Amino acid sequence: MRRQPPQAESSLLLAADLVSAKVLVWFARVGRDGELTPEAHSFFADRYQRLADSHRRRGHLEKAERLRAKASYHLEAAGGSDGPPYAAALAMPRPARFIRTNAVGTSYSGPPDAA
Repeated sequence: MRRQPPQAESSLLLAADLVSAKVLVWFARVGRDGELTPEAHSFFADRYQRLADSHRRRGHLEKAERLRAKASYHLEAAGGSDGPPYAAALAMPRPARFIRTNAVGTSYSGPPDAA
C-alpha cells in the first residue's frame, strides 16, 4: 500500500475549531466580567496563525493578512512567544515485580448438597 504525504490542515476544520472555542468562551463569560487567560490567548494565536497559513497557501493574501494580525494580537495578549515549553526530567517509581498466580482449584467434591 502506498503512503500518502500528510495534507495541510483544512481551513474548514480550523475555522470550526475557532468558532467552537469562541462559543465556549462566550458561554463562560455570560453574566461575568472576565478576561481570557494567557493560555486561551495562546490557543487563539495558534489557530489564527494556522488559518492564515492555510489561506496564504491558497492565494487569499488579504484574508491571510487579517488573520495574521489577529494572531499577533492574541500572541501579544498571551505575553509573547518564549518558544516551546521547557522539558522537565520526571521520575517514576519502578513497577512491582510480576507475580504469577495459579488461581485454579485442584479439588472437586461434586455438586452441593440440596436438601
